Amino acid sequence: MVQYSGYLPEPCLLAPEQVTEFPHFMELSKELQQQLRDWSRWQAAGPALDSSYEAAPEELYMDMLSISPGWKVGGWTRWGLTDPVPRLCPECGTEADPLLTIATTEWDHSSESWAPEEEQANPTPLLPGTPPANFTLLNIARGYDLQLHICPVSPDHPHIELIQ
Repeated sequence: MVQYSGYLPEPCLLAPEQVTEFPHFMELSKELQQQLRDWSRWQAAGPALDSSYEAAPEELYMDMLSISPGWKVGGWTRWGLTDPVPRLCPECGTEADPLLTIATTEWDHSSESWAPEEEQANPTPLLPGTPPANFTLLNIARGYDLQLHICPVSPDHPHIELIQ
């Protein structure tokens, strides 16, 4: 029996979508980071660009193009509590790959580019920690995400957990 709410997911509809995401800003080369900080490069996107990012254009990359929010299989590692560090298999030392991310919330107003297709057609206001932001009603470490990494060499090697 589960004693605490937020430890057992509520049943909900699974509607997978394939998305393209890019590495965390801090995992990019210094040259590419500098290019992403150049507001004039972003202005080439046209008038649809949100000018609120002018002071920190790298945030536009982080919010709209980089790591997707929500539950996912594969993808890139989310960083935030720590800087990026290699996730090495404790058995053989090979860099582990992200397998599964279990997120407290699916998406929010700051990540509108990641809104599910059905939400883009019929947007609803989101409140943190409540549906539709948190369909499962899970609460991972007070609002974070749990990501499991696996060794690409052998499925028998131990997995690595990361909360970010």
